[in-house]
Amino acid sequence: MSDTGEQGHQTSSADVIRAPAGFGTALVVLVGLVVGGGIYLAVVRGDALFLDLAALSGLLFCF
Repeated sequence: MSDTGEQGHQTSSADVIRAPAGFGTALVVLVGLVVGGGIYLAVVRGDALFLDLAALSGLLFCF
């Protein structure tokens, strides 16, 4: 069989759909910002966040 796909099941490497060139970089930057923001909040507002989470868990789980 050839790469053109006589039965229509085979694809060549030219048929693969790829994301735009900057998409991977943008995704890494976005994830980095989210993780960095979470670390920043944990460092700066850590105690308050843990108190808020404790109060919220007390409201959600009544035992």
